[in-house]
Amino acid sequence: MTPFRLSRRALLRGTVRSSLGVALGLPLLDAMLNSHGTALAAGDPLPLRFGVFFWGNGSDPARWAPAATGADWQPSEMLQGIAAVKDYVNIVSGTRLAVRGAHNPHVEGAVAILAGGNPVLHPSFSGQSNDWDYLTVPGPSVDQIAADHLAGPTRFRSIVASATPVHTGAAGTSSAPGTAISYTSHSAPFVFNSPKTTPSELFGYLFGTPVGTPPSGPDPEMLVRADALGAVLADANALRRRLGTNDRQRLEQHMDSVRELQARILAMPPPVVGACAQPTMPTDPASLRLKVKVFADLIAMGFACDLTRVFSLQFSSPASHVAYPDLFPSYVYNGTATSFHEYEHNAGIDETVRTTLKYFVEIFGSVLESFRALPERGGNLLDRSCILGTSELSFGPSHGFDDFPILLAGKAGGALKYPGVHVTAPGENAARVPFTALKAIGAPLASWGRDQLLTSAPVAELLT
Repeated sequence: MTPFRLSRRALLRGTVRSSLGVALGLPLLDAMLNSHGTALAAGDPLPLRFGVFFWGNGSDPARWAPAATGADWQPSEMLQGIAAVKDYVNIVSGTRLAVRGAHNPHVEGAVAILAGGNPVLHPSFSGQSNDWDYLTVPGPSVDQIAADHLAGPTRFRSIVASATPVHTGAAGTSSAPGTAISYTSHSAPFVFNSPKTTPSELFGYLFGTPVGTPPSGPDPEMLVRADALGAVLADANALRRRLGTNDRQRLEQHMDSVRELQARILAMPPPVVGACAQPTMPTDPASLRLKVKVFADLIAMGFACDLTRVFSLQFSSPASHVAYPDLFPSYVYNGTATSFHEYEHNAGIDETVRTTLKYFVEIFGSVLESFRALPERGGNLLDRSCILGTSELSFGPSHGFDDFPILLAGKAGGALKYPGVHVTAPGENAARVPFTALKAIGAPLASWGRDQLLTSAPVAELLT
């Protein structure tokens, strides 16, 4: 009997209220693979994925690097948050980000590590003391270069999300001509990729349901979304009868995961539109962690369904002036409530700052755990992913760029070392690490970056 074969583009379909069509992606099933399980049934290789996780305001270089190099490294004080996924993480310590020092350091650092170059000034800049409202990238950011190579036939070229409000610059608005202070994903100079800022917005984007809530009462779109899984259940049941035992289990696990995600999203404060004001950041001390976790789970589901193969998740933007109520009700310096950015500048390294800097890495660790939790063909999503974690500075108060904080996670289909290693490269160009990430996913680049950041040398110790 000819085995049942299914296209990787196959969707579960149904119809809900008002004849609204719903389409839900499927996980990678045996029926989508060739007889050896090494490629898709049509002959295409299993997809690789790429991601960027960015946090603003740096880390503590003195407590960053593990004591041992190679595969025997143990998490340092700053890296305790990735202990649970240590085997999937590569550490590169000691590198230097060679910014020119001509512009705002937060912008210079973000542009250098994410776009491999120096900031570009908007022609309308007229010599004000604060130039960050007028600065952008010289070319596409690393996630968009990855998307050029990986996107293929996916529904979404890439996914961009931000867990906290973006920095708005001196003019108090993110609509100023410069874009690099507010956004970490760019397709071209002055062309940023606007992030989804709530999990429900990202859910709607991925699964095709418009997002919006009237000023009061139940959100009708949320109710439609609640019906969506019921509408495709009959299609899932019909498909299940044609699948093998392993694929039936994967399909059921997939449907359970989507139901769980939807239930968690419905339990969160919904967004509002129209005359309603945008709600403030939730005061629940676990809410920001939860928000990032749901973002990560949604992106992981997007990967598993092959809706996209690239993401950029901005935990906080360069020079971010937000607080982190998960940790402290507020940051108070000399009796005045302030943002973490300002507190860090004023206090230097104290226990409050150290706790917050460790928290950034902990959040990155939780993102990696979301990807590791989703199984895929004898492994998990991290096995075929390459995820870059970094900031724009090595240390906020001094605006330093030595001992730059940078992490490279995942196996990238076997291209990256596993278990992960610690490589120390004192004074080396930090741009070599994003270039290594691009090489790991097979991007056909002989070099990356420009000017003093140009590199043609990946970190060989990270590659297999």
